[in-house]
Amino acid sequence: MDDVLILDGGASTQMHDEDISLTSDPLWSSRVLLTSPDTIKEKHKGFLEAGADIIQTISYQAYIELLCKYGDMNVEGAISTIQKSVHLAREAVEEFWTDYKRKAEEGDSTTAADRCKPMVCGCIGPYGGMLFSGEEYKGNYIDKITEQDIIDCQRPRIEALVGAGLDYFALETIPVQKEAEVVSKLMREFPNLKTWVAFQCKDSGHTGHGEPFAGAVESVVRDGYIKYVGVNCCAPTYITPLLESIQKYRRDYSLQLVAYPNNGQVWEKASFETAGKFVGPDLMTGFASAVPKWVDLGTSIVGGCCQTAPKDIKVIRDLIDKLRKS
Repeated sequence: MDDVLILDGGASTQMHDEDISLTSDPLWSSRVLLTSPDTIKEKHKGFLEAGADIIQTISYQAYIELLCKYGDMNVEGAISTIQKSVHLAREAVEEFWTDYKRKAEEGDSTTAADRCKPMVCGCIGPYGGMLFSGEEYKGNYIDKITEQDIIDCQRPRIEALVGAGLDYFALETIPVQKEAEVVSKLMREFPNLKTWVAFQCKDSGHTGHGEPFAGAVESVVRDGYIKYVGVNCCAPTYITPLLESIQKYRRDYSLQLVAYPNNGQVWEKASFETAGKFVGPDLMTGFASAVPKWVDLGTSIVGGCCQTAPKDIKVIRDLIDKLRKS
């Protein structure tokens, strides 16, 4: 239990609470990098105050092509914007940590003597996120693009984030096995980075595109480079059976598992031009009670994705701390 790290939650979706309209903007939360960077820092700090050990950069939707077209900038400006997401996360950590240490020195009961300084994880979404049509939940685009298309889209984004300085890196919401294999091989160009691959799954046994989850996992870890793998942005009720299905590979490849589901709702968007929305039941009530099982199954990084708030992360933080003391 001592090696379990708490990831943040849905910082991007939390920005909707600030009356920032993102549902019809192709840049989604990356727009806020341009319009309200202080809002991003506030959201990061909210999760840090809730107990997150790792916060993710607001770069999921920061595709260079989209930034150039809808952010009215050139490639250099797009790269700078992507790196800005790292700088803002670092600033949030530094400001939070300075305040936290001051409180600890003053004997504030809300601080913990053994808390470590939080870390920053750079993240990118799949190729399908660039289509801004909910394709990261389906993966149907995979038959219309080449391996080189994926590499050309993702390599400069990865280079930008890594160049700004990271503790972890996440290839997340990957809905299709083939894309996961491509981006996993691409990460060999960054050998000293702690990288995880997180799949988006449509049920308790399959990726968003329909491949068996266990087979998809085995395909990205078999060469021994990727040591962190798991699931994100799917219903919390799917997590336990998904993790159970990969226990053999966890043991055979000495894997660390990652789990950060959404609240059970799914992002639906009819087309690039239309506004999207989250639909379906909110399943957060049973989220935290399942976390001990996920940890027993080998999860070492646990948090939330879309529609999860600081209060949800605090519940996980308190639960993990209680288990450590038991």
